[in-house]
Amino acid sequence: SRYRFNYILWMIYGLVICIYFTVQTSLVCSMLGLGWLFYFLGTAGCAFLLILLVYVPIRMLAEKKNREKAEMRHVQLWECLFLILALAAALALRLWMASAGGAELFGDRTLYDSAAAAAGSRDGLKGLTFQAIFLFLLTRLFAWLGVWENTCILLQIGLQLAAIALLYPAVRMIAGRIVAAAAVTAAALLPVYVEYCLAATPESLRMLFLSLLQLLTGVLLQKLKKSGKKSASSGLLIFLTGAAAGIASFLDYFFLSVFLLGFLGILYLERRTSQKGTAVREAAVYLIAGICGFCAASGLQLFLFGGEPAAIIREWILRNMVSQSIGWGSFANQEALFYFLPLLFFAFFYVFGFFEQKGNLGIIWIVPFVFLLVSDLLFGTTMEKQTITLLYWGVFAGMGVHSMCCFDREKKKKQKGRSKRNAPDLLREEAAQENVSFPLPGEPIPNPLPGPKKHIPKEMDYAFEPDAADMRYDIENLEEADDFDLL
Repeated sequence: SRYRFNYILWMIYGLVICIYFTVQTSLVCSMLGLGWLFYFLGTAGCAFLLILLVYVPIRMLAEKKNREKAEMRHVQLWECLFLILALAAALALRLWMASAGGAELFGDRTLYDSAAAAAGSRDGLKGLTFQAIFLFLLTRLFAWLGVWENTCILLQIGLQLAAIALLYPAVRMIAGRIVAAAAVTAAALLPVYVEYCLAATPESLRMLFLSLLQLLTGVLLQKLKKSGKKSASSGLLIFLTGAAAGIASFLDYFFLSVFLLGFLGILYLERRTSQKGTAVREAAVYLIAGICGFCAASGLQLFLFGGEPAAIIREWILRNMVSQSIGWGSFANQEALFYFLPLLFFAFFYVFGFFEQKGNLGIIWIVPFVFLLVSDLLFGTTMEKQTITLLYWGVFAGMGVHSMCCFDREKKKKQKGRSKRNAPDLLREEAAQENVSFPLPGEPIPNPLPGPKKHIPKEMDYAFEPDAADMRYDIENLEEADDFDLL
């Protein structure tokens, strides 16, 4: 079920991939001392080599096998083992980075110093922002365990591990196992995530909120996809998810990406119902709920900390949309650049996998993804917030891997064969599969009507036979006054 809007989004996605490919190639060429003429040649050559040496060989070798229901338990076991290994690898890598760095924080220590100074006091929450929430948690943790840099590092590690554990089911319910595995692998192993366990920043808390909201959105879309019917529970879940997305968007405008994901998922994901009006009404409820959640968060900010409504909105705009120093989302640092390139390469393969993907699984991710990239371009972001964008790069990298490895070759051949055969041949094959005899050309067609029933003679008898004394039918007395005049 694809529409013209889908193909427009596919063209936008391809354009974005080409732009990022060229930007990253230009950075590599600059490191090698090559001029601008090599930028486009390097991009074209790299894309050609990826298709020739990676995409085509893997696709030729890959074949999706039909699995029985009994094998699904085996698949679920492998999923659990993968998630356990991913969490173990993430924990080991972060602990190793902490020990290699002497278990000391790096970067901006403003939040750490503020939490350390307020550890003995009873200061409450100072605002509805991720920095304020992280400062409140760190202050309470210092008051309980004491002021220690390792305390902040352990808090960051715990928040990131919880985010990674929730990220897998959240992405899996919407995009499938392989995409979820790719996103979790990126979040567990990329140094961009690991390094911020050693910094006193609210990025790990932001990742946890993102995973929670993504999980709630996945539960909503999974319920709507299975039932496709109007129900009070579905309506309540739609409203709660939209309101949660609105509240999170007030905390950080990057969460508008998850709000857009849920909105498009309600509209475009395949449903068991064919009533388009139902999806439109549900999307309208979701949109209204998001606005209500944003207004509720603004009202709570106004109630707890005072101020004016206009000042709160102005502060939200200045806090989220002030131009920073990076922009374009490209990684000028050599180490970060080469860690990002695998995600870019695998995301490039989804340009081809779009045409084989069932439903609109990739389409609903493109608009939030482009929203994050455009935000990087227009406003710029700190390196911390780009970790959220990297999660979407991991999702599309998983879709690229899925397009290479998991496709039903036999089903595709059958569909091509069915399109070449005529209708009588298809009917005859279907009849043969159902063990139904189908007449050959020239044979009489069997009568589809039921045959006449066999006549069974029955002897009629009476249930009551009167005696001879009761059988009196003669009129003995005929009077003139009688009502019956027989003469």
